[in-house]
Amino acid sequence: MHLATISASSSAPSVFLLGLKLLLACLAALPGIAPLMAQQVQDPNQAVRVRMLDGGWLEQDGQRMRLAGIMLELAEGWKTYWRVPGEGGLPPRFDFSGSVNVAEARLLWPTPKRFSDPITGETIGFQYRVVFPVLARPDDPGKPMTLRLKLDYGICGQMCVPMRAQEEITLPADASPDEVQRAVLSEWLAKTPQHGEGRLQIARARLMKADDGLVLEIALQGEAAPAVQDVFVEGVELAVFGKPDLKPGGRGALLARIPVRGMAEEKDFSGKPLRLTIVLKGEKAVERLVKLP
Repeated sequence: MHLATISASSSAPSVFLLGLKLLLACLAALPGIAPLMAQQVQDPNQAVRVRMLDGGWLEQDGQRMRLAGIMLELAEGWKTYWRVPGEGGLPPRFDFSGSVNVAEARLLWPTPKRFSDPITGETIGFQYRVVFPVLARPDDPGKPMTLRLKLDYGICGQMCVPMRAQEEITLPADASPDEVQRAVLSEWLAKTPQHGEGRLQIARARLMKADDGLVLEIALQGEAAPAVQDVFVEGVELAVFGKPDLKPGGRGALLARIPVRGMAEEKDFSGKPLRLTIVLKGEKAVERLVKLP
């Protein structure tokens, strides 16, 4: 079984994009979303709601997988964090080990946003609403699955608070999906980074010294390079990667110079593989791996 606590993800399947009118109607149909988002809430226990969604079956890499998801709805002024939270915050940890008839539960991470806060500094995460898609594979396809979640995460508003939630959802073997939930999950599935995007390549990656510390320079090229808006970096313990300075690099290339903060030293980067989540316009992203010399 593959049900360990999750703090990382594999690729998402390609999905069709639903029309904007349909998505807006579907989101409005989910009970309680708009009222919570509109409220100014000071009590952390009232600032977030967690629920699980069922999106029905889909084909992924030749396998029949069940599309489920975890929705966090956040009140106005509150945010939660990505798997790499930035200078502050608590990354979420998803534990599906109590699930029944689930051979695999693969969590996918949607494209995050970058925030600047006078208290926590520069952080990476989500506000208002985030849905983490889950691809679940049963042990016995003829029986229902029960997906049980233990979630440890953090939220931050006027204060920053560690939170815990326990939720479960039964996924029937043959029932038709709820079309509203399927539409919401399809929207967020489309926001998870793609691996097969051939219009963007990494031409070069190097670590440089600067007057105020270290800088990671990434040279990007390809048709999608002009659409790059942000780059999130992970892979070196004790290193915090800041917002990139994006500049043309000549011959259609784009240079991303990323400040490196934290306690990591230059020697800690030698030969290390880095995972890059490269954000494009329209809340899309691609994921690339690069190894420093």
